[in-house]
Amino acid sequence: MTTDITQRSDRPSAAVIEQILLGFGVGIELAAVSDIKFAIHFASLAASKKFPGRGQTEQWLGVFVAVMRDVGWVPLQRSYDHEASSSQSLKLGAVAYKGIKVVGEAILSNPASDALMQMAAKALEGLGNVTEAQKVLERNLKEKDAGTVGLASCIQNEAGEIILAMSAVDATPFDDHQLDTVVFEWESKAKRIYSGTAVFVFNRDLYSAVREIIKDRLKDYTVRRTLDWQIA
Repeated sequence: MTTDITQRSDRPSAAVIEQILLGFGVGIELAAVSDIKFAIHFASLAASKKFPGRGQTEQWLGVFVAVMRDVGWVPLQRSYDHEASSSQSLKLGAVAYKGIKVVGEAILSNPASDALMQMAAKALEGLGNVTEAQKVLERNLKEKDAGTVGLASCIQNEAGEIILAMSAVDATPFDDHQLDTVVFEWESKAKRIYSGTAVFVFNRDLYSAVREIIKDRLKDYTVRRTLDWQIA
């Protein structure tokens, strides 16, 4: 007889990693959380190194997906879209959330898709309540003049699979945002706003082969650009 002693998260949480807001669902193995954050941090730095500017979100996401694939995250689907609105303002958070919703519903079961959307919504809500997190994200965007803003959601299903959905939005239409508003509350009256979304499943064996390499590459990078907090 065996007993499962795997430690799992007992509440949802969120993290700011570079220009990405990441939400974690309940029940994710704690041992995997750091692997997830390291991989996303590594991939976002690589993408921003090659495509840091405005209007480069499609290329940014392409590099992000390629690096994630190389370090053990198998892409299930990637899509691109232009959100259009001729009569009202669009909020950055709403565009990012819709991207996760659409791609999640397209390839995942209803429970998994619903869980991903719920975590994305909780992360957005939580960000608005944590002043320090807002400041970290604002600082990361300002100091690096980031051209892409990301919203990600991560869950672990009953089969033990860890699924990540990532939505990347071009920050260009939001250049005239109000400085006193939370990043994902930025509004734009642009008629077309670019976003791209990708869904991944975690291959632990592949990641284990590069885990120490990624840690070594990131260990000297300042922790000033990351922040974790609980959201429920």
